[in-house]
Amino acid sequence: MGGKSGGNEAALARQEEQSRQEKIRGGTERVNSIFNENFGDDFFEGRKKAFLDYSTPQLENQYGDAQKELTFALTRGGNLNSSVRGEKLGELQRLYDTNKQSIADQALSHESQARNAVEDARGNLVSTLNATGDAEGAANSALTRASVLSQPAPYSPLSQLFVDFTSGLGTQAAQERSQAAGGPQARYDTGLFGGGRVVNRS
Repeated sequence: MGGKSGGNEAALARQEEQSRQEKIRGGTERVNSIFNENFGDDFFEGRKKAFLDYSTPQLENQYGDAQKELTFALTRGGNLNSSVRGEKLGELQRLYDTNKQSIADQALSHESQARNAVEDARGNLVSTLNATGDAEGAANSALTRASVLSQPAPYSPLSQLFVDFTSGLGTQAAQERSQAAGGPQARYDTGLFGGGRVVNRS
């Protein structure tokens, strides 16, 4: 009697475990299906594009403002058509290129972070499902997580990307004006602001 009862209990346990594994398999398929429907390559590319669309106009506007400030400084110093203009424009262009690359790198980072967040959420749900065997709960949680992860990411406005360049123009102008008024020698004698002594080498 005892052996037969023990055999029945073992068979029942095997049957329950088989049923549990089937629920886990079904639940895993549902979780994967929900995530695959919501998070394809287009979604992650969209994360990158959204950051670029947000940041690039700010970069262009700040670059335009810095160009205007440089033009004003050159005009004020009578150097709009001098070699100084080419040097400063080159410096500004290099700074623009650096900032543009930085924005591109950040956009890729947003794409990677989105992929990692989605895969982490998927993995956590499957792990919980394996532990609990609650396929319905896993599917409902997958829908909730997918909804949260699909929300647009918040971005902070770009800092003043050209502030060192433009503040440097102001600092140099002040130093050269001081030098022209009999003050101490400017650190650099660019002639950019008409305050320093310009040496004619011809």
